[in-house]
Amino acid sequence: MSEEFEVEPQALRTYAKNVSKDVERIRRIRNKIDQVTLPTGAFGKLPESNELADDYEKQRKDSLDDLKEAAGTLEENVDAVRDTAKAYDQTEDDVNVSFGG
Repeated sequence: MSEEFEVEPQALRTYAKNVSKDVERIRRIRNKIDQVTLPTGAFGKLPESNELADDYEKQRKDSLDDLKEAAGTLEENVDAVRDTAKAYDQTEDDVNVSFGG
């Protein structure tokens, strides 16, 4: 036996709005990280220092890629949630019209 549930399109829109703010925050963080550069020799002058600098740069680039992907995925989710709210509104309108409302 299935249980009834009710969807509140406005709650979906509020959620999408809040997640959109998170997307923008992630993008701002990514931009700040992208602006950080370390001077040559920041890890010292020993032979291992170059390896450490290379590892740091790889991690920095990977982090930038991850943040970009996270923002993009969240943005896709926001669009899907907004589309869902719109679909529920349209269905409700269609039902009302079919009953003469």
